Amino acid sequence: MFKQLQGAGFNNQAQEVLLFHHLALQTSRVYVYQPIIWRPRGAQAKVALSAFMPGVARNSISSTVFNEACSPEETKHISIRVTYSALWDYAMQQLSGNEKCIVVDVWILNWDFLASPALHFIWPEFKKYLANHFQWSGAIETISQRAHQDLNLRSGDEGDPYVALHFRRGDFEGHCHSLAEHQTGFTTWATLPSLQPSISPPALDTTNTTSVIDHCYPTLHRIVEIIDSLVHDKPHLRTLHVLHDGAWDHPLVYAQHYSLEATLTNAARARTAGWVGGPMKRVTHSGQVPIRWREADWAVMVDVELARRAEIFIGNGYSSLSTQVVALRLGADGGRVEDIALL
Repeated sequence: MFKQLQGAGFNNQAQEVLLFHHLALQTSRVYVYQPIIWRPRGAQAKVALSAFMPGVARNSISSTVFNEACSPEETKHISIRVTYSALWDYAMQQLSGNEKCIVVDVWILNWDFLASPALHFIWPEFKKYLANHFQWSGAIETISQRAHQDLNLRSGDEGDPYVALHFRRGDFEGHCHSLAEHQTGFTTWATLPSLQPSISPPALDTTNTTSVIDHCYPTLHRIVEIIDSLVHDKPHLRTLHVLHDGAWDHPLVYAQHYSLEATLTNAARARTAGWVGGPMKRVTHSGQVPIRWREADWAVMVDVELARRAEIFIGNGYSSLSTQVVALRLGADGGRVEDIALL
């Protein structure tokens, strides 16, 4: 059983759960899963993991069952404190013994490790893991299918092919300034060497505050220029779906979204920018996803799935949601890096 992140955003918790499950399987151990701490329901509200990712819960056991089955005498406690480059291999060695029950007492997949090059060595096997084990719950799949149908976004052979843009705003501006102050780079899978050509120029320079802000909290002008570069010569891509975090306490997100929509659907501007076949015909967004009563818990996961299925995904390398989409597109789906752009 691992010491896991509690109470952060869903995708922060999910990426850690998936990596721990992968580590357990690599060492022929049964993964011990814990509930997701779901803050939308309350600071310490717990929701069963199977409500989100049943593929992880399958053939695993809950922390409750672990505590019942493992007496103190049968449980080995370990503390892993090594360099990031050695962490994964060392953890595999420690977990590969004959002990019936093991508890890892320290948080090993911390933020710094997840942003380090050490993660790159895990990726080849983790890609296979995602292809074999990742699965959304039936509720998430149902809502996603409904969203594709209602918004006429392509799923299989039906609907319009579309570009998905992760428009991360809301409270992210302050977070980006903090990241710039600490000279922080992209997180998790956005750091993969194979994805570096997908980073929109100019290149990220973590020693330059302006550079970090440009990539973490880009202006509308920069976002529009990036969309121009990706779709101006692809006339079949004239539908954009925007994933955003607009809410009653972040009303400016909607204002910025509608400004973006007005710009991208402007025929005169499209001609000036060299768009073949005219401007965007439709711009849909997260607020239009058909979430019904008692389905709000799954809205974030549906956003991830809609971005995963887009022909082109434009994401934010500082966001766990975007990097989760990247991992699923490249790993679970065997997609192409050429169809991903990072702001």
